[in-house]
Formats: sequence, structure tokens, C-alpha cells
Amino acid sequence: MLIPRGNAKAFESSKKEYGLTDSIDLGLRTVPVDDIVGSVNRWRDFDARFRIKNHSTIYRYTKIKQAVEQGEIMPPVMLYKVRDKYYVMDGNHRVSVAKEVGQTYIDAEVIEYFPPANSEPNLIWRERSSFEQKTGLFGIELTELGSYDKLLMQIRDFQKEESEATKYELTLEEAATYWKHDIYLPVVRLIRKQKLLDEFPNRTEADLFLYASYHKVAKSRLTKQKVTYREALNDFKVELPNKSFAELIMDTISSLFAPNLQDHCPQGLIFDEDGLVRVIQDCRGCGRCNQNHERREVIIQDEDQIL
Repeated sequence: MLIPRGNAKAFESSKKEYGLTDSIDLGLRTVPVDDIVGSVNRWRDFDARFRIKNHSTIYRYTKIKQAVEQGEIMPPVMLYKVRDKYYVMDGNHRVSVAKEVGQTYIDAEVIEYFPPANSEPNLIWRERSSFEQKTGLFGIELTELGSYDKLLMQIRDFQKEESEATKYELTLEEAATYWKHDIYLPVVRLIRKQKLLDEFPNRTEADLFLYASYHKVAKSRLTKQKVTYREALNDFKVELPNKSFAELIMDTISSLFAPNLQDHCPQGLIFDEDGLVRVIQDCRGCGRCNQNHERREVIIQDEDQIL
């Protein structure tokens, strides 16, 4: 019995679903082939895996496949981008061949479409697109409005630090690549290892990273010294009595969601509340809070420095 193969997704369906209203030309990009899910005009000609259904075009498909297998370089396809998925405007057979031969990436001229800026999810969508255009970083998902700007500020700070340290002026995209490898991914791997998302099902790895990384600005203020991202993250590696790395991050994140200075000690890290960075000074998870010792609260407000 043959199983129905369905059709590739139609761009028009996504346009209606999201109410797409405007677009921007992203230029030439390298796009993951697996992220191409549909077509603008020829979605009926291909199944859900982009295999040919309209066999009247098999000759064209065969010629392209032969050329690819012989090592010929194909011209870029044209794609429409909706969130993190793509629809073929021109080059359907080239995409079909790319999927068939197991090609990982394909060159494409990309136009991204957006919904109206009339809701928080849509505004976050637009913020993410702007972040991706500036940094060249993809796949970083944040759920709070304004978070991408905070992450971009971190990368710009990292760009400045690394440029000064290496005596080489990094571009923003170069700095973003190094930042992701040296700063972001190590923390994300620990978040995954400790399964921290299980405790916060409505948040993402990037959300948790951003909360934990607030520590840098707090330490800089308390020590009155310039603290780098590497130095700040090293604090998470210090073994404290009865406190694992996971617990330190968990405590920090918990204080962000439900800050209560009387009941909770965020281990000398910080949380953001109403535009203020609030710090519990000199607390390193040593148990003094459990002994009812007095804690000193420091409140810092600096709009130019708060991440």
C-alpha cells in the first residue's frame, strides 16, 4: 500500500497564517538545505521531502542531478524566508537535487518576510531578524522583548575587549563568531548537561544564558574593575560548599523570576528588576544566610552599562 506523500508547503499558507506584510532583501546567504520546506509557486509539484511529483519535469531534474554529481557549480537559488524556514521562489529542481544527494548547504538569494509590528511575538521576531543580520548568528532564540538588544550589547563589549587584547580590530561578525564559540556555547552545553530547561519549560537556552551572564556587569561594579566575560564565567567554575554549577545558575535564574531578598540568596550574582541591577554583596554561597547573618544590598542603576 502506497503512503500519500503530500505536498511541499505553500508560501501562501504561511503568508496568511502569520499575516506577512513587508519584506527585506538579505542578499546572498548560505542556507541549510533541511530548512527549505516549501515553494512559492510550485509546491504541488513536489512532496513534503521535495521529491518530484510532476514527472513532466523529470528531464530537467535529471540534467541538474548529473551536473551536480559531475561537480558543476550551480547558480544560487532564490528563497523567501519566514522565521527560520525557507520557500523556493526560483530553483525548485536545484533544491530537490540538493536534498536527494545529501547536500548540507546551498547558496541562495534570500528575501525575508515579516508580520506587522503589532504584538510582542511579532516584535521579537523582528528583533531576532535584526540581530541575525548584524551578527551573522542564527538559531539563538530569546523569548523576551528587548533581549536581542541586550545580547548584542554583550557581543559589542566582547568585540571591544578582544580587539584591545589582540591589537586587531575585529568586525562585529568576527567577534560574534568568537563570542559564540568561547562564551555562549560553553554555558549552553552546561545548561543542557544539567537539564536546566526542565525547570523552566517556557524559556530557552539563550534566555538562561542571558540571565546567568548578568553577573559580569555586577562584578565590574562591585570590584570597581573591568571584568571580562571570561573572568566572569570563571566564577561559575569555583567549587562552593554544596553548590554545583547548575545550582548557581538555577539560583541566579530563580532570583530573576521571583526576587525576594529576604528568602533567597543569589550567591553574589545579580538580577534585573524594574531597570535596576540589584546585587547581594560579598555572598559566595557560604551558608551565612542560613545562619541569619546580615546581608548588605547594593542597588546600581546605570542605563549605559546594564545589559
